[in-house]
Amino acid sequence: MVKNLYSPSMLKSYLSCKYTIFNEVNEKKLNLKKIELSKNDQLRVEKGNVHEKNYLKELKKKFKKVIDRKNSDLSKDEKVPKTIQAMKEGWEIIYGGYLKRDKWRGEFDFLIINKNLKSKFGDYSYEVIDTKNSNKPKPDHIIQLGMYTYMLEGTQGVLPKKFTIVLKDMISEDVQVNQVNEFFKTHRENYEEFVNGEIDKTKPENCSFCQICKWQEECEKIWINKDSLNQVGGLTKVHLKKLLELKIDTASKLSKQDSNKQIKGFRKEISEKLITQAKLQKEYEKTGVPIHQPNLNNINGIKGFNLLPEPSACDLYFDIESVEDHIYPGGLEYLLGIYYIENDKEKFKALWSHDKEEEKKNLIEFFDFTKSHFKKYPSSKIYHYGSYEITALLKLTSLHKVKGIEYDHYLNLDKFVNLLNVNRQGLFISENSYSLKNVEKFYNFKREGNVQKGDVSQDYYSEWIETQDQNYLDEIESYNKQDCRSTFELHKWLLEIKPPAASWFTSQKLEEEMKLRDWEIDMKLYSIKVEKSKIKNKEIKQLMSDIIGFYNRENKPAWREFFDRRSKSDEELIDDPECIGGMKSNGKPTPEKRSLIYSYAFEDQDFKLRKSKKVIIANNQDIEQKDNAGTILDIDYKKKEVLLKRGTASGILPPILSIGPNKPQGNDKLILNTYKFIDSLINDEKKYKALNDFLEKKHPNIKDVKEGEKIIQNDEFDKEIPKIISNLNDSYIYIQGPPGTGKTYQAANAITELLKQNKKIAITGLSHKVIHNLLYRVEEMAAKKQIEFVGYKRGNLEDDDQIFNGEYIQTHSKDPIFMDALEESNVGQIFAGTKFHLSSRYYDEKIDFLFIDEAGQVSLADLISIGNIAKNIVLIGDQNQLGQPIKGNHPNNSGQSILDYLLEGKDTIPDDRGIFLNKTYRLHSKINNFISSNFYEERLICDERTDKRVIHFNKNSMIKDSGIHFIEMKHENNIQTSLEEFEVVNKLMKQMMGSDYEDNGKKRKLNVEDFLIISPYNTQVNLLISKLEEAKIKNPKVGTIDKFQGQEAPITIISMTSSDSDSLPRNKEFFFSRNRLNVAISRAQVASIILFNPLLLDSSPKNLDHIKLMNNFFKFLNYKI
Repeated sequence: MVKNLYSPSMLKSYLSCKYTIFNEVNEKKLNLKKIELSKNDQLRVEKGNVHEKNYLKELKKKFKKVIDRKNSDLSKDEKVPKTIQAMKEGWEIIYGGYLKRDKWRGEFDFLIINKNLKSKFGDYSYEVIDTKNSNKPKPDHIIQLGMYTYMLEGTQGVLPKKFTIVLKDMISEDVQVNQVNEFFKTHRENYEEFVNGEIDKTKPENCSFCQICKWQEECEKIWINKDSLNQVGGLTKVHLKKLLELKIDTASKLSKQDSNKQIKGFRKEISEKLITQAKLQKEYEKTGVPIHQPNLNNINGIKGFNLLPEPSACDLYFDIESVEDHIYPGGLEYLLGIYYIENDKEKFKALWSHDKEEEKKNLIEFFDFTKSHFKKYPSSKIYHYGSYEITALLKLTSLHKVKGIEYDHYLNLDKFVNLLNVNRQGLFISENSYSLKNVEKFYNFKREGNVQKGDVSQDYYSEWIETQDQNYLDEIESYNKQDCRSTFELHKWLLEIKPPAASWFTSQKLEEEMKLRDWEIDMKLYSIKVEKSKIKNKEIKQLMSDIIGFYNRENKPAWREFFDRRSKSDEELIDDPECIGGMKSNGKPTPEKRSLIYSYAFEDQDFKLRKSKKVIIANNQDIEQKDNAGTILDIDYKKKEVLLKRGTASGILPPILSIGPNKPQGNDKLILNTYKFIDSLINDEKKYKALNDFLEKKHPNIKDVKEGEKIIQNDEFDKEIPKIISNLNDSYIYIQGPPGTGKTYQAANAITELLKQNKKIAITGLSHKVIHNLLYRVEEMAAKKQIEFVGYKRGNLEDDDQIFNGEYIQTHSKDPIFMDALEESNVGQIFAGTKFHLSSRYYDEKIDFLFIDEAGQVSLADLISIGNIAKNIVLIGDQNQLGQPIKGNHPNNSGQSILDYLLEGKDTIPDDRGIFLNKTYRLHSKINNFISSNFYEERLICDERTDKRVIHFNKNSMIKDSGIHFIEMKHENNIQTSLEEFEVVNKLMKQMMGSDYEDNGKKRKLNVEDFLIISPYNTQVNLLISKLEEAKIKNPKVGTIDKFQGQEAPITIISMTSSDSDSLPRNKEFFFSRNRLNVAISRAQVASIILFNPLLLDSSPKNLDHIKLMNNFFKFLNYKI
């Protein structure tokens, strides 16, 4: 039987890895072997069939006209006309029919009639329904139904508006076709092109899909037979590209390089690692004997074998089994396993959880057991393999709001020991992976049972949910115990081979230092107070319970990263975007008063540190050296040079230096204000009405505006908004300002009118930059209106980023100035500062209006902690632009931004809930059509003047017209830099600079100031700046999306940089972010040009949200030039 290449299942395989299609086509011809369906897989299919039949029974109860096309002796091809006939006859439900369109074909579960959309059959059409025995839609489901919908469109002549997935418990989930259709359209076309001409040219390449691919063993055979570099462990696509350019194109050639010599273009540590890795793998290939050798580069410092503490009499070995969201809603850590030897007896403790309540109970039991164990054996540790266990415990303690303090204490006492870090840093091995299963052959660990891999344990747990068969749980527990035992045996082996030069790790913290701290006592106290309280609103009571501990949870990842960096090498810190790693001194420091100025050179790397920031030595392990590395005076991206200023009292900085951020900032005042607000609720004090109204999501209370009425009547924003804000009655208002609508202008206009009324106004935002932006506009407008007022801005006078000194507003650093000013009356006043300043207790209820700019970037917890200062709260922002930088795990809604909490997923604020600035003065109509339809429910319109900005492009320009333009890039293995995209940027700018530009009658020539060049990565930003300067384009405006929010220019050029999805250095959510895309495109007044490689879109999404995000990028393909 010839395999059907044009089926939804084949498209799914293609998106995971193109080579799988080659294997499917040539399976019999080349006698290829794939991993067959397991018994568990077969059971899943059977359960799916039962679910489908049960849904059919439900449909028959609801609908009279149901026809069965599945259970017949007809062939699939014979079913096609029968299916069409049933559609023509108008059956309400068609079960198990078959569809064809061009070469595509497939058998659906159900078609359901839709009498609200006409088709060629009449005043009705059909939509696809499919049953899936899962808790949540998977990408496979979406792809399958998307293709059925495409075939259905071909049959009935109209595209359905949606398709539906019926999940477990008969829960239906609708997917809107317009949110995913471009994704299917492009992938379908690409797949057809691939099958028709490229299938025989494709080669097996190591990618993220390999670990779960049924053809993995076949590909590994090819790599070994062809001596491919793909077989070398730890080799990335960037490494592969560089090696191929150097004609080092086989594993053997790489293994024959001198590991003492640096391969051109590679850092020394990476060069030695790859050469050694190739040598060991090739030797193992010859002898079949596993080989290992110590990594002598990490013999000093807190890394490798030096991470091992002295063994205890009764150490613990820990492993977790979990299932993902599609198996149990929200995911479930369903088994915590602890293995140990006590009094020469093997012991194993299995903590099973089958729901969230049991998960919480067992989390408590885990910490109670280990705490008791540590009292009995004070020096014992918890050994684990990989970071998952620690990350999972962090997530669980945050979500369940229990044992977070104990978790922190364990981290501070260094109770957790990750043996994967010991292996990776301390050893070179002849395996291509450091996975526990690969390493086991070195200590001859033999596994038993049917479950051999973690993904199989998930399958078994899924089957237990369906069958309640105890054998499944027994197999999983055996597997978990073997993982724990293997970790124990690994530990023993590492102790045996530990180099004599390595030292024992010793914790710097003592047990008695870890008693409950005052803030921990308060956190426990308030958790109990809220639980026992009689707060009337149950949702608010739950929110207060969840918000307790927010700042502690939010800082935990930063604290963990801070301590993790201590054990990292300078080479490893080069890959940490929070740091500048591996810098080399340019010579002796220069004295300046009581400080020294240091100059350091750095290699290409992505980093966030900026001028004026105080930094520390990120991996300082020298007890004689102070952590403080000084202040960054300057960063020269072209010369790749950093200037640091450090006091002479701190000593001399080392010649090789890695710098990073200091410890997370304290949040004491914010936390105290949160408790103050909670007390007001518990005691029913009737205080902080504006904050309460917001949290309860009440309609804004505005004089002369009835609840439910439109707040804005005539779109005369300049007149109406100041009046509405003045009429706030101890309440709040949200002003949503899409790109170019003048939200900062409207905020400043309202503020100046309030200053006329001698109001006290506070202004805040996520950063000093955001605050300053609004202050500039206020000063400008006050001068224009000739309004006198006094303004106070809080800032560090030694940090340029924090200083604002205008005509009316001055920066101060001492509290008494602000305290005295608050006592003044009969004068308009502004008090500006970040949340750390406005949370000062002397502000409590002293402010008339609190303005929060870019409110989408500010957390709900921050509003609760500073909302007590004001009678009225004005939120300015746009939830569809850059959001809050959240890091911690938070329960329920407590981790949301202000606007996400208020809008609940809506793209625009309803007319009776807030103010939507509906006219853009920036975007050309061709750009706005895209922005408005994709982000603002088509509510955003253009001012007529936007289309009167015209660029008369030079004849040789690639760009000929206004609007959005996509330039297809073809490059390979680019991650964070792309010379190919620089070449295009350079060409575009030189073609367009000097073009005639007309802005509503004003004519001039385009210059370098008229271009914003945007990239997701600082590394590409630095490369573009350097290369453009070399190309004689002086002072180009280049930056990340974050840098340019709020700015605009006639032309934007967006360099997406990376070559494909496997090259992405960050997660897909970041790269394909809907909000970041909106900001990037909407900086342009006339033309927005996006450069990206379509291979970025040629990947398998992880969930429905990924498909929706990628769908927006697929739309750009329609703008190709």
